[in-house]
Amino acid sequence: MDFEFLSFLKSPAFVVSWYLLGIIFSAWTIYDVKKINIYVNPVLKIGWPVIIFFFSVIGFLLYLFTSRPPLIQEYQTEKAEKRFREYVNPTWKKVIGSVIHCVGGDGLGIVTAMVIARSSGFTFWQEFWFEYAAGFAFGWFIFQYLAMRKMDNSPLMSLLKGGRAEFFSMITVMLGMGAVMKFVTPSVVGYRPMPDTFAFWGFAALGLFVGFVVTYPMNWWLVKIGWKHGM
Repeated sequence: MDFEFLSFLKSPAFVVSWYLLGIIFSAWTIYDVKKINIYVNPVLKIGWPVIIFFFSVIGFLLYLFTSRPPLIQEYQTEKAEKRFREYVNPTWKKVIGSVIHCVGGDGLGIVTAMVIARSSGFTFWQEFWFEYAAGFAFGWFIFQYLAMRKMDNSPLMSLLKGGRAEFFSMITVMLGMGAVMKFVTPSVVGYRPMPDTFAFWGFAALGLFVGFVVTYPMNWWLVKIGWKHGM
């Protein structure tokens, strides 16, 4: 399949604009969840800025349409909390929250590992499994564990439940990410780009977004059976 239509992802103008907007929207969201939209899940207060940094405008729109009730700043405290709970209650929004938990942590680990792997000359499969391990560790010990602790689980139970949820989520994230790394990026760039190139960051964002989409059905199932709790 020809993926040449994605060649804009290696354009300096696009990549710089994309991440510049990501930084601006992330900074605004950090302020928003601390000062205005304060009822966002504490772990998602970390996850949303990470996602918005990589997904830029798309991530910001996801935040607005799934986690920020319109005009929330005009509600008084009790009404604001009630409004927030009502707004995030639909199942599809809960699942978005679950995916943010997953991809926020996994994404930090995956991209960090990708930078190290590319700089160290790893083969594709060495890089793939290194990214899997790093993404799993970040997602499990930071995002999933903290989320489970916030639900009054003991440290050990939080570790076990977080690991169970992360195992299934991470598989699907890496399926999407790996497909981009294996088939899409080489088709457009001709090689695996290094961290000091614009193509690296353009296709890193694409890989995480595809992982986001691929893991959504898995997270829907995890929320449905009660292994994850979304927003």
